[in-house]
Amino acid sequence: MGERAIEALKALGLTELEAKAYLALVAHGELTAKEVSMLSGVPYSKIHGTLERLREKGWVSASPGRPKHYSALPPAEAARAERLRREAELRALEESVVEELQPLYERSRTVERPDVWIIRGLEGVLSKIHDVLSRARREVLIAIPLAARELLASIGPSIAHLRFSGVEVRVLASEQLKEELSQVEGLAEVRFKSGMFGGGIIADGREAVLILARSGSVMAIWSDYAELAHIAKVYFEHLWEGE
Repeated sequence: MGERAIEALKALGLTELEAKAYLALVAHGELTAKEVSMLSGVPYSKIHGTLERLREKGWVSASPGRPKHYSALPPAEAARAERLRREAELRALEESVVEELQPLYERSRTVERPDVWIIRGLEGVLSKIHDVLSRARREVLIAIPLAARELLASIGPSIAHLRFSGVEVRVLASEQLKEELSQVEGLAEVRFKSGMFGGGIIADGREAVLILARSGSVMAIWSDYAELAHIAKVYFEHLWEGE
């Protein structure tokens, strides 16, 4: 019982010496410091400081006179007072943490940290395109210039999957790609335009793959920077409407 009580008192914030002294007072009633030391095992050189800390924390009372006599306050009353004291300390710490750190946290969330990747080679570009298309949920805009025609064979199945998933797909392509794009008829709204030099894919207006292709070479720039995706979408709409 003594060890369990000591551990419980320590959990409430008392030191081991304070817990032993308090238990001696609970068990034996009013005692002098010397008697508490003898009954609790707290060294006499430390007993006065231990009892004074218990009094300051609200666990014991001291009667005037020489020598002083100490009495344990009721455990229920003392434990409740300790709980309230610790709750007040925790509230003060919480307020301090919130006051100091919350503004810093909120400022860090308002600063955009977009990624921008440069991807070289057909395989790498296709891999990133499929990655972007797999995350699309509402709308995909695709612009394919003649120089990027080798991407079509791989993108076609993805367009079918998007269509059956309820994603709106619009494709703007070079006029010379009409035959290749026959595979997506009925799966996407397709328009053709002459003189297309660049291309790209914009997913849900939040990330974009800008395709830079020339004969024998394909590279792309991917970014999840919302402003860049917005600009790319505005330009796509401009070409789509043929203005």
